[in-house]
Amino acid sequence: MNQPATASNGPKPWETHLRAILDPRPGEIRSAIKSLVLDKENHARILDDLFGLVTQLSDELYESTPAGLRPREPKTYEEHEETAKAATAQQAAIQAALGILGPRALLDERRWIQAVDRSGMLQRLGRWPDHVTAMRTEANRALEAFRVKYGAARPAKLQVFGLGGSGAPHDIAAQVISNFRKSRIPLEVIHADDSNPDFTDETTLAIFSSFSGNTEETLNCYQRVHAKAGSILALGQGGKLRELAKDHGIPFIQLPEDPQHPAHVLQPRESLCLQLAGMLCFLAGLGLPAGSAGSLTLEDLDIDGAIAQLRQWSARFEPATPFVNNPTKQFALFLLYGAADTAGAESVRDNLWQKKTPFVLADRNNAALAHEVRTQIHERSKVNAACYDAPEFLHNLVESVRSTSRSSQFGLDDDRWVYYFIRSIDEEPRIAKRLDKTIEHVFRDRVPLAVLTAEGSTPFHRALFATYFNAYMSTYLAILNAADPLPVPTMSWLKNVMKDIPRKTSTGLARYAGLPKEEGLFPLVQIEAETVSLTASAID
Repeated sequence: MNQPATASNGPKPWETHLRAILDPRPGEIRSAIKSLVLDKENHARILDDLFGLVTQLSDELYESTPAGLRPREPKTYEEHEETAKAATAQQAAIQAALGILGPRALLDERRWIQAVDRSGMLQRLGRWPDHVTAMRTEANRALEAFRVKYGAARPAKLQVFGLGGSGAPHDIAAQVISNFRKSRIPLEVIHADDSNPDFTDETTLAIFSSFSGNTEETLNCYQRVHAKAGSILALGQGGKLRELAKDHGIPFIQLPEDPQHPAHVLQPRESLCLQLAGMLCFLAGLGLPAGSAGSLTLEDLDIDGAIAQLRQWSARFEPATPFVNNPTKQFALFLLYGAADTAGAESVRDNLWQKKTPFVLADRNNAALAHEVRTQIHERSKVNAACYDAPEFLHNLVESVRSTSRSSQFGLDDDRWVYYFIRSIDEEPRIAKRLDKTIEHVFRDRVPLAVLTAEGSTPFHRALFATYFNAYMSTYLAILNAADPLPVPTMSWLKNVMKDIPRKTSTGLARYAGLPKEEGLFPLVQIEAETVSLTASAID
């Protein structure tokens, strides 16, 4: 890495600390950040240097392509380590700026948002109304092609094969259809590499979803089951999946591929609205076997109403809306630091390293929404999180919550968790009452607690609200956690590692292929099943 860019060439008293950030080492970087935060006399100049450092390091996380700026995708362990080093240094610089500015200013200052969110993810979030508009048209086009190929037959089974950002939208679609009570058959979402072909037959509509079109697991599922399905649909931006669809004459829902398209996005997790709207519009147009409330229709989805609401919500959540009026910024601060108000926001300056781990909780009818926000917190925010749904967690999690809260209250332990409930009128009535009582008696006033109640007049609109709110929130959470929300270098590297492993291979420690032959930072602990003995060794 190059030396930090500074406003002038003369020596500065804080340069030693900037160099410690640029070349981060365990045990030294925290001291450097503390020194920069405490040097109040030079804060203005330090912030200028930190801003230059963040911009410089961002150049090492991205590369220019014909389609525009894209995150680097490490292909080797060495490349991954270089990228990780740059990301850690950038994180340290942003965290120092957070300590100087405070969270409210960091989330409200345009130049810092743009420096951390280098690819403009927050700007693209403002285009969700365009996502719904585009996919209504595209789903209708794919539906016409589907009818030409398969006629008017309706499937008796629905299966979607997809992972990550190409699986979660369909989990939510399945939840929306179920909450409408407008289908007699469930939408089964299969997150697999080697799916069981016994569950697919001539009555099945098999749908294959891959944002890139090159997801290894989804392509393998296609090879396993496509010959058995009665009808097939594919969805993505392009890649091998689109080639297969073209070769086999399969209808294809095209996600925007042109970078100039207003609904174009860069990563699978950004395509949630695209895929959710596309899938629901297609199935509503296709016609599903009627459930207890009838069959899902486009009128049920109220697409025009959804677009209007998204525009209203965007105005509330966008970066230009200040922290004091922006609930997504406030929730982001709460989930990372447990600070629930503006006074708490200022205390973060003195507690930069006392971060929390969110527990995301919901009724089973909102479980897909909770799972989605957990994965967004992982990928965008680079924060660990857990997710549980009721009524199941009412039979186990409440015991540990109550115990840890009391331990913390009496000074026996530090409570490192915050609890985030996602609620809506789609909850099972009896479970909704149990959740009310559980929050009252176990959570409220005892543990850090936030509750989001989804807005909207239909299950689809409420799902859009929750996912839109959490997309903004997890992006602001990334900025507070001093991380660019777009790059995912570890995932990219591991995908490249997997490409080099033949499908027919042994398991066991062979899964560590690609790691250097040296002792790791932490031991690998193994339990030998036959002897029930505990052994520890470094990965080699």
